[in-house]
Order: sequence, then structure tokens, then C-alpha cells
Amino acid sequence: MKKIVLKVSVMCTKCKICIMTIISKFDGIVSIAMDVEKSTVTIVGAVDAVAVVKALRKAKKPAEIVSVGEPDKKEDEKKPEDCKLPPCCNACRTTVVWLNEPSACTIS
Repeated sequence: MKKIVLKVSVMCTKCKICIMTIISKFDGIVSIAMDVEKSTVTIVGAVDAVAVVKALRKAKKPAEIVSVGEPDKKEDEKKPEDCKLPPCCNACRTTVVWLNEPSACTIS
């Protein structure tokens, strides 16, 4: 079992949910903790750190490994705090472009 600390970019609530969903799909994870203020995710379990980072980058969520080591025997449990993130950031918004131009193709 390892303790992996990743630095990720958490801009909004949608980013946070996406990151947690991607990480939770891996087998062997015991716990996941996200610190929004420090932009870090701590994963405890038997999982490959490189595979997690690759999956996050594939989903356009930049991530890098801060540390990989043994989990602490006595980890101080913090209560989950309500973070004040916006519901959606510019990177998560989808944009629809509608062109109202006549088609160059004509059928005679």
C-alpha cells in the first residue's frame, strides 16, 4: 500500500467531481482525499501513480506527482470542509457555435 500525493488543477465543482470520478475507477484504492486550497489529491492504496496521472491528463485535467511513499500510521482525520468553488469554470463549459451561412453545395 502506498500514499500518493498528486497536484491537480481544481477550478470548479465540476472539475472536482470529474477528478474524483476518474481516480475512483482504479482498483486497489483505500481512500481519496482532496485539498482544494492546496490543489492536491492524496490517494492511499495499491495503485500505480503513473496510470492515475495518465488517466487524468487524458481527460484534460493536468496532474503531476508530488510524492509517493508509505502511508502514515497515524493520519489526522480532517472533516470535509465545504469549499467555495463555482459550479463550473470556463475550461468545463461547452460552447456551441452555430453558423447560419448558406451551404456551398447545391443539388440540381
